[in-house]
Amino acid sequence: MQTENITSSKNTESTIQQENKQELNQKTAVQFSLSIALGVITIILGAATAYYGLIRF
Repeated sequence: MQTENITSSKNTESTIQQENKQELNQKTAVQFSLSIALGVITIILGAATAYYGLIRF
């Protein structure tokens, strides 16, 4: 009986670790996408303001 309990707890722990990894991967993907979008918007705004002569690079 002890062996079954140990195996069961290891399986539960493994499942929890996999769920934590998936959550972290999703958060990382969202952060990466957001940073790319903000970078692109910054470049577009910089190019537009430079085109209209509001700032000089």
